[in-house]
Amino acid sequence: MSPVYSAENSLSRSVAFPLRLRQGLLQKTEEREAYLVLLGIMARTPQGSWPGHALFGFHEFFSEVTKDRLSQELRTRMAEKIVMEINTVLVDLELKRYSVDSLTLDPLESDLSCNGRARWPEGRGVTLMLRENGSGHAVGYAL
Repeated sequence: MSPVYSAENSLSRSVAFPLRLRQGLLQKTEEREAYLVLLGIMARTPQGSWPGHALFGFHEFFSEVTKDRLSQELRTRMAEKIVMEINTVLVDLELKRYSVDSLTLDPLESDLSCNGRARWPEGRGVTLMLRENGSGHAVGYAL
């Protein structure tokens, strides 16, 4: 005999954020940590490659912002644009508890082995400032 499905015996609850997948099992996690994991996924994802949202992902930002001959002003504007896009994605996904305040770029260093050309320092060189909405306190995380 096959099971009978009706509105009365179906589960109407869905899986809610924040969750973590570990060893094939879903686990509840602290919400800020879940946001950071999601932002890390977005940092590794090319923009537009996820069909769920055209602005999801900002992997290209890292290579674009480190191009030679970009002014600091242009780098800052690029970071501000990405912050707006990240926050748009979060709101559209109904993730409204935290937002990204800024992406702070580490200054370029002069590389003596490359004729004094500016280069990105070791490490990612970008700090993401995450703020709980309504809070006066933001916390920085290295990407």
